[in-house]
Amino acid sequence: GVLYEVVQSFPQVEENVQVDSYVSSHRWRRHSESLKSVDTNRASMGQDSSEPGGFTDLLLEEGHDNTTQIEEDTDHNYYTSRTYGPYDSTSRDLWVNIDQMEKDKVKIHGILSNTHRQAARVNLSFDFPFYGHFLREITVATGGFIYTGEVVHRMLTATQYIAPLMANFDPSVSRNSTVRYFDNGTALVVQWDHVHLQDNYNLGSFTFQATLLNDGRIIFGYKEIPVAVTQISSTNHPVKVGLSDAFVVVHRIQQIPNVRRRTIYEYHRVELQMSKITNLSAVEMIPLPTCLQFTSCGPCVTAQIGFNCSWCSKLQRCSSGFDRHRQDWVDSGCPEESKDKICEKNIDTTETPLYSTTTLLPTTTRFRVLTTTRGSTTSHLPTSLPTEDDTKIALHLKDNGASTDDSAAEKKGGTLHAGLIVGILVLVLIVAAAILVTAYMYHHPTSAASLFFIERRPSRWPAMKFRRGSGHPAYAEVEPVGEKEGFIVSEQC
Repeated sequence: GVLYEVVQSFPQVEENVQVDSYVSSHRWRRHSESLKSVDTNRASMGQDSSEPGGFTDLLLEEGHDNTTQIEEDTDHNYYTSRTYGPYDSTSRDLWVNIDQMEKDKVKIHGILSNTHRQAARVNLSFDFPFYGHFLREITVATGGFIYTGEVVHRMLTATQYIAPLMANFDPSVSRNSTVRYFDNGTALVVQWDHVHLQDNYNLGSFTFQATLLNDGRIIFGYKEIPVAVTQISSTNHPVKVGLSDAFVVVHRIQQIPNVRRRTIYEYHRVELQMSKITNLSAVEMIPLPTCLQFTSCGPCVTAQIGFNCSWCSKLQRCSSGFDRHRQDWVDSGCPEESKDKICEKNIDTTETPLYSTTTLLPTTTRFRVLTTTRGSTTSHLPTSLPTEDDTKIALHLKDNGASTDDSAAEKKGGTLHAGLIVGILVLVLIVAAAILVTAYMYHHPTSAASLFFIERRPSRWPAMKFRRGSGHPAYAEVEPVGEKEGFIVSEQC
């Protein structure tokens, strides 16, 4: 990976991040039936690109077979990808001609268009589902990719990206190079226009784009690819084409107070074939169903989508255990609860997945862990966790490896809160009982309880005796007597 500067972002980005990369394989089990009926609602949004100077005017390399070239659907567990060759009409339909869009909606990022290894935050006008999670912010980088993580650090190329063509592009070396984006409320298009490689300017300019649609589809379009992508050097910058996502785990460092360590685990990556990226080609990635789409226990535990979906009643969430909410899942004891796979109520199977069921296909994915450490004074985004600096990589990702030391402290805090609540309830009950007893004694002065307290009430008055009178039988006249004499109570009383 390489370090990037993030501009126009709040909070400040982490500094001096170091990454050591270790790759371990993890075998997923996923159903994979070819999605032969692909949605034809393309991202072109109705524009015609066959005009002079448009998409079809580029010269194709000689020797290509002038026939339709469509790669078979490739199942990547979370996405199904389809690659369209330069002679397929669909590749032209998938290209978005930004020049024909509304001028006020097309933004040319001035900083990204004139700098090297820079990134900037961009807000979306819609919820974009990425690996089952909804995003409203992304980070566009000059290096031909989009960073999707909530935790903003400088090692953006490591994981959590959407990369139509990640490479060492430097828009500052040419006045014609720009980074533009367009948002019409249902799709965001980011285009790297006439960008050159910083370490090999003479190879020519590259023009390509990434389109994010509100239904979760991701489209890569390529207009100018002057050389084979496999020939681009990765010495000074990673070269990647595909997707990646990860989850963040927080660890407390007991030896250092107020300091936490953030570990970023890459739980899945889509790697597209670079040899298929040529002039006028396109790639369409369609999201596959995930456990996160289920909102009740029954459909979750009975889902046949290729993931081991489990329901956590405490979080009211369905998950395979590997998504961006991994830490909440572990801290809430969901892995233990999910072993039973029994719903509290009758299983409701009326909720069905949004996608077709597929057959079983084992695949291999990579895991990468990016760990950073930083003090507690780090400012961070409202919806993100702070990132730290020292980076380490975990070789193996176990099911309980992402648990943290925070859970014990949280359990202890929960016990203290429970004891405080019980104490308050007991005090309230005592006060209420005292009020009720006082009210009863006030309205029933001749009751046993009232006489009990009257007989034991200390008196500052001289002792008195009752004297029979001719008044109402319920009353009696009294007169003072000596303090050494006792009380003489009349029968009328």
